[in-house]
Amino acid sequence: MTHTATTAPDLVDARLSLGAAALDDLFPEGDAYRHSLVTYTVLLTMAGLVATFGLFQDSVAAIIGAMVIAPLGGAILAVAGALVTGRIRWQAITLIQVLVSAAWVIAIGFLVSALMPNLLQLTPSLEARTMPGLLDLGVALAAGAAGAFVAARRTGSDALPGVAIAVSLVPPLATVGICIELGRWDDAGGALILFTTNLAAIIVIASIVFILSGATPRPDQRGERDRMRRGLAVSVVLLALVAVPLAWRSFDQVTASLQALDAAPVVKDWIGDRDLEVTGYSIARGTIDLVVTGSVVPDDVPTLAEALADALDQDVDLTVEYVPRVQVKAIGND
Repeated sequence: MTHTATTAPDLVDARLSLGAAALDDLFPEGDAYRHSLVTYTVLLTMAGLVATFGLFQDSVAAIIGAMVIAPLGGAILAVAGALVTGRIRWQAITLIQVLVSAAWVIAIGFLVSALMPNLLQLTPSLEARTMPGLLDLGVALAAGAAGAFVAARRTGSDALPGVAIAVSLVPPLATVGICIELGRWDDAGGALILFTTNLAAIIVIASIVFILSGATPRPDQRGERDRMRRGLAVSVVLLALVAVPLAWRSFDQVTASLQALDAAPVVKDWIGDRDLEVTGYSIARGTIDLVVTGSVVPDDVPTLAEALADALDQDVDLTVEYVPRVQVKAIGND
C-alpha cells in the first residue's frame, strides 16, 4: 500500500481552490447564464416599477417588496467574487451588468414620474433617500458581509431576503430618476450617493469575507493575485471617497438638529400669545427658513433674527414666510 504525504502548501492550495469553487454559482455559463439573465432582467424591471410606485405612494410595504424582488444585490456580490477569484472576464461582465442595471432603474423612475402628476413636494420615503449618512454606510457594510457569508458557505439562504431588505439599492435609483424628472438635481445627487455608498460598501466587505473564506487565486497565479489586490485597493479608495460626503452630510444633519433644539424656545418666546403657529422650518449653516400661519402678520422678524443669532452664537440669515389663516363664514337662508 502506498501512502502519499500531503504537505502544508498542498493543503493551502486545496483550501483556496475549494473557497473559489464555492463562488461558482455566481458565474453561470452557457444556457444557464442566458436563462439567469432573462430572469434577472424581468425581476429588476418589476422591482423598479414596484419601488417607483411605492415611493410615490409613500408605501413602506411596496418599497420593502421591491427590495426583496430586486436581484441587484446578487450582481454586486458577483462583482466582488470575480474580483477576489481573478476571473478577469467576469469582472467586466458583472460590473457592466450592475451599471446597466442602475441606469435601467433610473430610467424606469424617470419614465413613471413623467407619466404621473408632478409632486408638489417629495414624499417622506423619497426625502429619506436623498439624505444619506454614515449610518447608511454601517448598514450596507453589515448586510453586505451577511450576504457574502451566505454566498461563500452556500448555506443560510433564508437570510438573503433580510439582506435584500437591509441594503437599499433599487429605491435610491428609482428616487434618482424621479428627482431628475422633477428637476430636483440636488436630491437626485443625494440618492445617487446613497446607492454608490451601498455599492462600494458591499464590494469591499464582500471581497474581505470571500478572502477570509479562502476564495482567492492560488499562490502560483501571481497575475490574478496582483489584479485582485489592485481591484480591492480601488474599491477601498472608492469607499473612502464616498464616506467623505457622507460624513459631511451627517455632520450637517447633527448640527442642524442641535441648532433646531436651541432655536425652538427662542421662536416660541417670539410668538408669545399671538395667533401664530410654525408649520415648517429648515436650518442649514446659519440659514433659517420658517413658515408660520395665523391671523396676525409678524412684523418684528428682525427682532427674531437678533434673538436667534444670540442663541446660536453665529450670524443668522432668517426668512419668515407668513401664510394667513382666513376664516370665511356664511349663513344660508331657506
